[in-house]
Amino acid sequence: MAQEKTHDKHWLVVSDLDGTLLDHFTYSHEPVDGLLRELDQREVPVILNSSKTRDEMIEIRQELGNHHPFIVENGSAIFIPVGYFPEPPPGAREEAGFWVLEPGKPRRDLLDYLDRDTRTHGSPYLGFANATLQEIVDATGLTPQQAAAAQTRHYSEPLLWRGTDREKRAFCARAREAGLATLEGGRFLHLLGDTDKGRATLQLLECYRRAQPGDYGLVAAGDSPNDLDMLAVANIAVIVRGPHRQPPELEETASRLVLTSEQEGPAGWHECIAPLLAPTDERNK
Repeated sequence: MAQEKTHDKHWLVVSDLDGTLLDHFTYSHEPVDGLLRELDQREVPVILNSSKTRDEMIEIRQELGNHHPFIVENGSAIFIPVGYFPEPPPGAREEAGFWVLEPGKPRRDLLDYLDRDTRTHGSPYLGFANATLQEIVDATGLTPQQAAAAQTRHYSEPLLWRGTDREKRAFCARAREAGLATLEGGRFLHLLGDTDKGRATLQLLECYRRAQPGDYGLVAAGDSPNDLDMLAVANIAVIVRGPHRQPPELEETASRLVLTSEQEGPAGWHECIAPLLAPTDERNK
């Protein structure tokens, strides 16, 4: 990235959190802290793009010292700090110090759909809206405070699936027919509007291009199938290994390099992204 930067190439790093930038079990980010500081010094924005809520993301950004835009609830909304760009992006509204773009659907619409679907087909899952705080803690390993932030959703509904794979496939098909989307994350099946991490990433990239025209390069990092839409729009797709499953597969193309880590979680993030900072002659040794 450093070598291309000298030729007016603007790089952005877009990253998932759980199992990618954060450890799957402990949520630690210690292996990447130094690299994040180096990226910041080199003016390479790291954009967090997760299934997490706004409240969760704000807390994590503070822990990481991150001051860049972020994308919540699997591409459902984009939060840009007021003043980050010279002017608000078209269509953005202002909320609590952020310009907000909302490609997703309000959670209320999703819960209304689930109520209608349940009356006919039942509910072989535990949704966050109906879960107790302790049930979320038990399912996620979050602290009670973190679980409360995870429950404060605005654009999506995580479902802890308890039925069969056949029931899940039928549920996903019905959601598609209703104009909604489902995404399989690390622990949950997420119901959301017709959006995804990749489309939201491209929408935010256009905001950067509008504010500072030039040639942009995109690095994306993720560990699960619900990251594939984000990985697919990147110039460099970093697939981070997880502890319990094979890494998702993505085809390499003439315009997309695909890297898969040997290490897991944030150690794998560091393993793949740190060499990209080296000058071209060092990377080719």
